[in-house]
Amino acid sequence: MRALVGIASVELRRRVRNRSALITAVVAPLAMAIVFGLLIGGGGSFRATIGVADEDASELSTSFVEGLLDADDEAIAFVAVRADAARAGVDGGELDAAIVIPDGFGEQATTGQGGTIEVLRDPRNEISAAVARSIAGTFADGISTRALAAVTLVGITGAAPPADALADLDETAARMTEQAPGGRPLDATAYFGASMSILFLFFTVAFAAQSLVAERSSGVLSRVLATGASPRAVVGGKVLAVCALGLGSFIVVWLVTTFAFGARWGGTAAVLATMLATVVAVGGVATFVAGLASTPRQAESYASATAFVLALLGGNFLGPGQAPPLLERLSRFTPNGQSLRAFTAVASDGAGISEIAPNLAALVAIGLVFGAIGLIRSTRAVQR
Repeated sequence: MRALVGIASVELRRRVRNRSALITAVVAPLAMAIVFGLLIGGGGSFRATIGVADEDASELSTSFVEGLLDADDEAIAFVAVRADAARAGVDGGELDAAIVIPDGFGEQATTGQGGTIEVLRDPRNEISAAVARSIAGTFADGISTRALAAVTLVGITGAAPPADALADLDETAARMTEQAPGGRPLDATAYFGASMSILFLFFTVAFAAQSLVAERSSGVLSRVLATGASPRAVVGGKVLAVCALGLGSFIVVWLVTTFAFGARWGGTAAVLATMLATVVAVGGVATFVAGLASTPRQAESYASATAFVLALLGGNFLGPGQAPPLLERLSRFTPNGQSLRAFTAVASDGAGISEIAPNLAALVAIGLVFGAIGLIRSTRAVQR
């Protein structure tokens, strides 16, 4: 044990003094997390300002507009504007989209003549346009449903429709504002902070195998073994050092993205537990793959190929929820996919350690199985 700790501390000091190792472990994942977060996630959760122009001012349109303006939604802000101001606002970029209710809409709707709601959109902002279309469509569907019910009642009974058949549409507006999925929006910078840290963790852990192969070729390893250190202590110490470096880099990315960019990763205990389990899993897989190499170049190539294949299968380069169904199923069998599922649950649903326990158990199992095989192979290689 003393030899293992000694070798690990020496190896860790060497890696910390090595600028290329620090770039791979800390600078690269942090930079890519910020870039991916800004490009794909827009730097944070979705925000939109949608203008609402009521040129009709009927009881029907007024109830709809008031329902939107009173809606309490962090992602969407509704503002009352005139129709000409709505068009100018969308053209100028002050508004992301706008809904215009034309003059005479209420009378046409209540008399069964239809009525058209106009949605103004910016081609550069299709998400906001889709939100505006959905809101207008829900309102129109509510009117059509009530109108159909009134016509059906008249056809069956011959009686006049009730006075409130097309009134009191506040409920329709309320239902629209409540159609958000459960959980809070997933922060893109936090997601890609975890994603890129996992990717570069493979390269960080692969330093151990590259060091072993290089020292064996140069004769340094034989001198280390001559001090009485066992081959298992030599291999274990180097792996322990790079895993500690990988965990440290993970924590640095977490702290920087949280305090400098306001990223929301979730509860501290669950985040740290997921980081630790991820380091165990990735460390085990990288040790197994790199242990197959007989030269430093092979160790680097094997680690790079494995890292990018698992990153593609695990969804590291895709935004949250963007993976196709087949890739989503395949990601469950990779350490990357299990780790990102855990981070997503913690960040968006506020999950604790107990809720993500299956993901953590899968990560630890992957790490222990592949790591044990990799250590055995590396130990035999050291003894040669």
